[in-house]
Amino acid sequence: MSAATEKVHQFEDYQKKPEVTPENVTEGITDNAHKDMGKIAVIISIMAVVLLVVFFYGLNQNLTSLTTEVKDLQTVRGEVATLNDQMSTVDDRLVELEKMPMRTRHIIMDGIIEEMNQKAGYIGQQLSEEEQAKLAKVQELLKDVQSGLQK
Repeated sequence: MSAATEKVHQFEDYQKKPEVTPENVTEGITDNAHKDMGKIAVIISIMAVVLLVVFFYGLNQNLTSLTTEVKDLQTVRGEVATLNDQMSTVDDRLVELEKMPMRTRHIIMDGIIEEMNQKAGYIGQQLSEEEQAKLAKVQELLKDVQSGLQK
């Protein structure tokens, strides 16, 4: 037995309904709008917090990788300094090697001049005084050349 089949009317159907005026309508709309705006503000603030967390995490990862790269760069700088020291040592040795042929020539020439000086001394013993004076000048010149080569 339902109210629809028995022609039962409810009391609320006959009560006087309040009049709908534009002021009443706007009040209801503004109340609902304030409630809706509050919900939107909460949602936006939650999204902002989530975005901040995401940005912070990304920034933290970038800083971590940047710190690692800086440490690697410092290691590389140390290795470059070591290589520079080794290269300067190699350059010094190379300069010494380049000078070796010249030094060798000077040593050989020094030996030849010394031999000439000894031969001139032997010959000087068999010559006269005038010729010995001239030979002494030659020996003096040979000694000057020899001292120049030894420098």
